[in-house]
Amino acid sequence: MKPLPTLRTFLQEEGVQGIFIKGDSSIRYFTGFTGGESLLYVDALRAVLITDSRYILQAQQQAPECEILEHQHGLFSVVDQVRPAWRLALDGDYFSYTEATALQKALPKASFKNVNLVFLRAVKSPEEQRKMFKAAAIADDAFHELIPHIKVGRRESELAAELEYNMRKRGAQKTSFDTIVASGVRSALPHGVASNKVIEEGDFVTFDFGCIYDGYCSDMTRTVVMGKAAPWQKEIYEIVLAANELGEEVLFPGKTGIEVDQAVRDFIASKGYGAYFGHGLGHGVGLDIHEKPNLNKGNPDPIPVGAIVTVEPGIYLPGKGGVRIEDTVIVTEWGCERLTLVEKELMEIL
Repeated sequence: MKPLPTLRTFLQEEGVQGIFIKGDSSIRYFTGFTGGESLLYVDALRAVLITDSRYILQAQQQAPECEILEHQHGLFSVVDQVRPAWRLALDGDYFSYTEATALQKALPKASFKNVNLVFLRAVKSPEEQRKMFKAAAIADDAFHELIPHIKVGRRESELAAELEYNMRKRGAQKTSFDTIVASGVRSALPHGVASNKVIEEGDFVTFDFGCIYDGYCSDMTRTVVMGKAAPWQKEIYEIVLAANELGEEVLFPGKTGIEVDQAVRDFIASKGYGAYFGHGLGHGVGLDIHEKPNLNKGNPDPIPVGAIVTVEPGIYLPGKGGVRIEDTVIVTEWGCERLTLVEKELMEIL
């Protein structure tokens, strides 16, 4: 089913007559429009895209199913011209309090229901899957090219820049997020964005990175060690690797995010490191780097076939270092399939 008909069915199920949508990713998903600073109104019969003069021609080309309405004094200055219904919804994840208040002021007779549209984007179409497999392949190849250049004496920031360049020259639009390169004791920081720290012998080095291809994100983490791994490094690496593989083994459609997360969490705890794995096991990926569904304690919903999620357990030892291994996978009828194909065995960079 196409996105707009799916959205209209959703509105009927929610008992509302129309919806205002903000957020570049959601507007792109439902209309194909890739510009910014826009507002979308959809009801049973119409789709109206409100934007400014910078994007009018682009909107006409990319969103042929929409009426295009130009504003000159702010998105909410023309919403009454849309002639919307009065029992409405808005996607609260993308409206600030100030914006929601301005919308209500512009349409004083309307009532609004908060809804979450990210769930409609959870199941990826074949075309979305194709783009995400390509984004993952770009990141895979970029990392393989970087491996010979990971050396003692180089700075984290240098390696991050090379990795990003490797992705861009293969067709990436940009990175999915700020590239993480964290070495030594900094590898115990789950989100240790690349710094000017010099990489030293004996360091763990964690690389968490991804790129955007035709609007869709990839996401992967690999951890290497500089030189021969110490016994404690081998121990926690092998536990995280087994946890990653376990997460992918138990990820079947119908399993809830809580169940998959708990299976991995229990395994790490059984090895004595439960206190050092604090974050959720994974998250959805798509037009945004963090989408629904999540693999964590807060998601009691079944994971659907066609969802694309990460599986990223880690162990982080303050003052020593840490390991994370992350794959992006697609949930299939028989389990899950990896998009990220870089090898996961411990790399000792000699």
